Amino acid sequence: MANPEDFEIIPDMGSPLPPPQQNRWWLWLAGAAILFVFAFAVGVGWTTLSDRVGTGTATEAPIAAVTSQPVATFTATSSTSPAAQQTATAQAGAAVTPAATLVTPPAAATLTSLPTPPPTRVCDVPLDPQFAALFDPGALGCPAAPTSIVWAAYEGFERGAMLWRSDDNLSYVLYGDGTWTPSNETWDGQEASLRGEAPSGLYRPERGFGYIWGVRDDVFARLGWATMPEKGFCAAIQPFEQGFALASAPVASCTAENLYNNAADASWRPLVMVFDNSGRWRSGAISGVPVVNTPVAAAPAATSTASPVADGAARPAQNGVFPARRGQPVTLDGRFEDWPGPWLPIDAVIQGRDQWGGPADLSAAFQVMWAPEGLYLAVQVNDDVLRAGPDGSDQWQGDGVELQFDRRLADDFADTRANDDDTQLGLAPDPEFLFVRGYRWLPLAAESSFLPPSVVATSPGEYAIEVLIPWLYFDLSASELYPGLQMGFNFSISDNDGDVPAQQTVISASPARTTHDNPTEWGALVLGN
Repeated sequence: MANPEDFEIIPDMGSPLPPPQQNRWWLWLAGAAILFVFAFAVGVGWTTLSDRVGTGTATEAPIAAVTSQPVATFTATSSTSPAAQQTATAQAGAAVTPAATLVTPPAAATLTSLPTPPPTRVCDVPLDPQFAALFDPGALGCPAAPTSIVWAAYEGFERGAMLWRSDDNLSYVLYGDGTWTPSNETWDGQEASLRGEAPSGLYRPERGFGYIWGVRDDVFARLGWATMPEKGFCAAIQPFEQGFALASAPVASCTAENLYNNAADASWRPLVMVFDNSGRWRSGAISGVPVVNTPVAAAPAATSTASPVADGAARPAQNGVFPARRGQPVTLDGRFEDWPGPWLPIDAVIQGRDQWGGPADLSAAFQVMWAPEGLYLAVQVNDDVLRAGPDGSDQWQGDGVELQFDRRLADDFADTRANDDDTQLGLAPDPEFLFVRGYRWLPLAAESSFLPPSVVATSPGEYAIEVLIPWLYFDLSASELYPGLQMGFNFSISDNDGDVPAQQTVISASPARTTHDNPTEWGALVLGN
């Protein structure tokens, strides 16, 4: 029998003990509280780190050209790998908003930002389409106002031109080397030095132009005599941040007095010019000289630096005889409808035959015309790869034209080295193949760059050049020229199909040419009627 003390019966107290499983709910509540505190701490830490890193804000810069949107990149540097990476991309739209790629480093990382090009903007004022071919945003900036039409005057000279605008009452002196300057002289009707009688076929400027030309010896020396009378016309002018553009406007009239607008005359050749504040000017149509009947002197002056070929002195016929027809100013547009003469071939490969791929790779033809204002050249080039060369004296290391000219052919007929009467010019398209960059290598004392009135036109596998070279660059004047005059002459084309500047292939009008400075290897330019 069991001892009753071994199993004591406890009486019922009326409140039962809780079941053991009920104690687990307190554990869940405690865990939830701990997780809440942890999440809060993580959130505070993430917010602090994000504020320190930031995404940055790009500031728009006032750039005139419209280009593709730059991308800003922020890169973190650290000795350990980033734990997380966030990428945010902003879509480029009408507003200028650079895209950014953000790499979030750990706390010990150092944040560095790469230099970011400033975003660009579209000019607020639209560009007048008639100036599009000559528009250089780097030189001119954005248009400052729409085009307006004002009264103006223009007169062409042997080595440049003069322009007057009524809106600012200023005269502008345009030199044949592509530079211009405003005139500070005020004309109120007073007379100036007449400088004697004008040479045959030329003009003495009058009125305001004549006053400036008469009182300023430097202007007279650089411009020479006028090649036409002064002409009043209506000018469409658009101002730019760093210059202005001008074109003749063939409207009925633009003055209260109803003055005759010469630009509406059928004989007028359109003017299209741009002037930047650095003192450079360019023209899209010669220098816009109107067509006038300006006869050239019938015989050279006694002091002429050009000379006819002496009896019995003639370059070999195989070197080339290149006729230059006598003409009036033409519109430089690269279309050649106003070039009725025969095209002269340039087909002798004198350098780089091993790199020449045939006529489609490089071949050309040209025409020459002479007029009081200078020598006109029209060139058509077949070239399967267009590559412009560098600026300046190295422009021959690319596609372009090279011209040799001997103005005193008879005087040093047998000299095999160029001297001070021999000229070597380069005429190379700009990188966009829109206009010609000129460079004068010979004579060495006159070496310099220049911007002749010109236009370059392109189509698949070819380019064309129309250019006016003022007589200034041959050290000649119009009064020294006459039909039948012969001068040494050669025409060459350089080609480069590679990405590195080089003169891979050269073709020449004279097959005898072996070097750039031997006049006996050139042909003859003959001035026609």
